[in-house]
Amino acid sequence: MREHPSSPDHTATYRGDCIMAARHSSRSLSITSEKHPHHHYARGTRKALIHHGITREGPFPGDPGEKKTVCRTTDPHGRAIIMRRNSKTTFSVWRDWSEEEKTFLEAQRARENRIKRAHAFVASWAVSVDAYREEALGNADAVLWGLESMMVDGYRGGYRLNDDAASRFVVLIDEMKHLLEAERFVMDQKLRDKHTPACVLKAAKAAEGSALAQHGDNVVPFPLDPYRSPLCLGRAASLSLQ
Repeated sequence: MREHPSSPDHTATYRGDCIMAARHSSRSLSITSEKHPHHHYARGTRKALIHHGITREGPFPGDPGEKKTVCRTTDPHGRAIIMRRNSKTTFSVWRDWSEEEKTFLEAQRARENRIKRAHAFVASWAVSVDAYREEALGNADAVLWGLESMMVDGYRGGYRLNDDAASRFVVLIDEMKHLLEAERFVMDQKLRDKHTPACVLKAAKAAEGSALAQHGDNVVPFPLDPYRSPLCLGRAASLSLQ
């Protein structure tokens, strides 16, 4: 049976730009395991490397008939590996990924990137109704000012609405400003769910439920660091993530 990159034999956690294997409880059987874009790397004692299925029982560098510092052989699945001696007791092992493994790892990285973008998208939302109202009023003011400049002020070559239309347009602008400033904003949960990327929807709703229980209906905090929680950039971007 071929070893898959996600094999449970290599429990991993993120550290930098590679994946490091978690330390096992027995120090004598601990290994360091790293998944790089083009190869897998492992380091440990002879006993540990054999125990974790990284190598066969031999040959190792320094064994009869082998060079003292390096040797080329195969792992228990028949895949070519290179071993190098680090010290009297430890060895390093390199193995190139198979095409199947490369495909799997590329898909895994793509999914991680989608989740990272989804984190950023959800985290960019206002944390409360009041915060959203302030954000919306600021955006609306800029948009309405731009419309009035284009339709009434004639700043682009003197073109504008005729006097009667311009007067009515200014009234409409004032009415919209008054409506936005006077009316109450709400959070529509159905629309929130609709625009939450599918890959993070379940976790997002769980986080929201916990936050609402702690802070009340007006506040829904989101993590700024996309790696702190299991939550997975415009409207089109959000749809593409689903």
